[in-house]
Amino acid sequence: GMDHGSGHEGMDHGSGHEGMDHGSGHEGMDHGSGHEGMDHGSEVAGLPMAMTGPDRDGLELDVLKVALGPVLPGWPTGLVLRADLQGDVLTSAELAWLDAGTLPAVEADHHPQGAALDRLARFLDVAGWPTAARDARRARDGMAEEASRAEAQRLAEAVARRVSRSRTLAWTAGGIGRRGSGGDALDRVRRWCDMASGQPVEDVPATSLDDVAALVEGAEIGSARLIVASLDLRPVSAVSAPEHLHA
Repeated sequence: GMDHGSGHEGMDHGSGHEGMDHGSGHEGMDHGSGHEGMDHGSEVAGLPMAMTGPDRDGLELDVLKVALGPVLPGWPTGLVLRADLQGDVLTSAELAWLDAGTLPAVEADHHPQGAALDRLARFLDVAGWPTAARDARRARDGMAEEASRAEAQRLAEAVARRVSRSRTLAWTAGGIGRRGSGGDALDRVRRWCDMASGQPVEDVPATSLDDVAALVEGAEIGSARLIVASLDLRPVSAVSAPEHLHA
């Protein structure tokens, strides 16, 4: 978790990007000798090998097909993201809900404060701050019982204040996943903090999967997971989801 101690406000950067070492993907590799005579369009054990494509810097980098979901910690259950991983960034992203045609209709939140605490907890799990995620869930559960509601409210306000003021979280989530007037991932998380503490907030337009795909385009996998976790994504029936995403 994001628990390095008080100096970093209880946050562990390592799990914010799930322990990924983006710099080690090609360290020590001799591409000249490692790929000599190899046909990148061939298959090994029935699996396609990596292709190459031009990077933003004009370099030729391997392009791998990757998929996230439908089940990951802090990830919307049933959501599948397929993309090309070029170097350390995602391109050509597409998203769809698994078995979208059989999904039930989305119900409105009858307890918006509890829902905000739940979303906040899931984001904090992805960001690698387990202690704050635990407190958010404790507050959410306490809201459901009359006897513990006052204590739960104090805990909700405390965790919301701690998260919204975190400089480390601002450094981690600030500037990624910017969506017009909806702000970036950090702005959305701070909005959840306001809701979690019981403050009234304005409704924001729902985010389509096409919008999400545009937000994660060019992001690293760790950043893409934070972007998705910062959005209120719930299954909706899709009439014409891409066929290959249902495999």
